[in-house]
Amino acid sequence: MTPSAPSPGTFTWTDLVSPDLDASKAFYAGLFGWEPASLPDHPASDYTLFTLGGDRVAGLVPMSPGMKAQGVPSRWVSYVLVDDVDAVVARVEALGGAVPLPPMDVVDSGRMSMIQDPSGGSVSLWQAGTHVGAERFHAPGCMTWNELLTRDPDAARDFFAELLGWQFRTIDTGGRGTYEMAMVGGERVAGIMAMPPEVPDAVPPHWDVYFAVDDVDAVAARARDLGGSVPVAPLTIPVGRLALVADPAGATFTIYRADEPR
Repeated sequence: MTPSAPSPGTFTWTDLVSPDLDASKAFYAGLFGWEPASLPDHPASDYTLFTLGGDRVAGLVPMSPGMKAQGVPSRWVSYVLVDDVDAVVARVEALGGAVPLPPMDVVDSGRMSMIQDPSGGSVSLWQAGTHVGAERFHAPGCMTWNELLTRDPDAARDFFAELLGWQFRTIDTGGRGTYEMAMVGGERVAGIMAMPPEVPDAVPPHWDVYFAVDDVDAVAARARDLGGSVPVAPLTIPVGRLALVADPAGATFTIYRADEPR
């Protein structure tokens, strides 16, 4: 539910850190119809753009040998657009957060950093150069939402309100606590919710990326056929229908059909 024209404070891009690029390309091509394209001169060797109908929708980056040796899991990483990465990062620690990855240039594409909120969830920041982010949102196969699952939603909410100027609207989910809806300029940009009690303690706070689909059940079934799994089977929520999917390398994401198309 990121605005179609990204503005500062909104999610603009997502990429997958994968231990097997060929397997990831095959899985997501089969699942969403994505087509891989190279990004010339990217500092990460073999960085791949996923396109859909000619539009850039996501990225694919190879997991380094060091990450593999440490057992770092494959995962999706989403990026929040900011005007000045260094200025934002300079405020993180004073607000109780941490900076796992200091600001760095990505050739002329932009400048990035990874930060961690006080509750432990990590997210990336992006200062655009030649690459602003995705060229399409909300359509089937495109990023449509990002959501932080954390055991301390109040700490995360206060942190992002101060750091990014997000305004929050608290929604009663009816028996499962509250949902914090982050807003920028009246637009919904992200969600923060308490980690469900059934989730094992070993699962850390994390951001989950949502991709829009027309038919959650059909796409979930296709994910299984392609070698993935569906840790949370399709279910209906007050605003639509969703399922949690894991690709063959274990990276998770949510597929989502909204009741009201954006």
